[in-house]
Amino acid sequence: MDFNFKKKLDDELVLKISRMKPVIKPTKPHKHAGYHELIFLSKGSGQHTIGDETFDVVPPTGFYLGPGQVHCWDFSKVPDGFVVLFKEEVLTHYPKALNCLFEFPKHFKIQDEGAFFKILEDFYHAFKNKEDEDLLTAFLNLVVIKSHSLSQKSKPHNPSVTSDFAHFKQLLNEHFMEANHAEEYAKMMNMSLKRLNKVCKMSVNATAREVIKERLLIEAKNLLTHTSSNVTEIAYKLNFTDSSNFVKFFKSLTTLTPLEYRSKAIAR
Repeated sequence: MDFNFKKKLDDELVLKISRMKPVIKPTKPHKHAGYHELIFLSKGSGQHTIGDETFDVVPPTGFYLGPGQVHCWDFSKVPDGFVVLFKEEVLTHYPKALNCLFEFPKHFKIQDEGAFFKILEDFYHAFKNKEDEDLLTAFLNLVVIKSHSLSQKSKPHNPSVTSDFAHFKQLLNEHFMEANHAEEYAKMMNMSLKRLNKVCKMSVNATAREVIKERLLIEAKNLLTHTSSNVTEIAYKLNFTDSSNFVKFFKSLTTLTPLEYRSKAIAR
């Protein structure tokens, strides 16, 4: 399969930092040629496919793409964050940062969110103000080393939380068509709603209700993309009271109406 190349870094530039575009639309698999890319998200939800791996977007989080890496996005909530593009040559005088590039995982968590995103904010404003390249390169060095350090940290997991969340996801996959209230799942699991929300927060930084909405949205998108069912039929299948409530639900999470999403998905 041939993939399109997208060029987001002009030939005369060696680095660039920009804000993530606050839009939701499925993108075609594509490559970015000739430069590295670091993506840091403070908001958003959905999926990011890199190569043959698909990752859930659970902010605060980071992604790394090497030159020529194939990827595509499918957001379900509007993203916010920063995209850093740079050519390898810009780190010639920063050998530690250069070595870090070959150890980055494709996906990593960001734990000291406030401090790290403050660095990115300062880097962004320095770039927009056309500061000296030496200063911008120093910012890049800091961001690469700091994000590499974050990527190497493994967050300890509570086995009981992991087990409870896996149980919740199993029940959700089995019953989401007819049960779309968090209280119903708490009752099935014989635990309080407060406990279920805590389990979800610790696992994916979301409430149980948000996890349920995300599962409904995934199914809605599948039905819109892979079936000819109309909006009313899909709303009925997903247990919405009427199609207008389904449209409001879908648009609140994607900024698109179901038909707009179907049109963009089919056009990919």
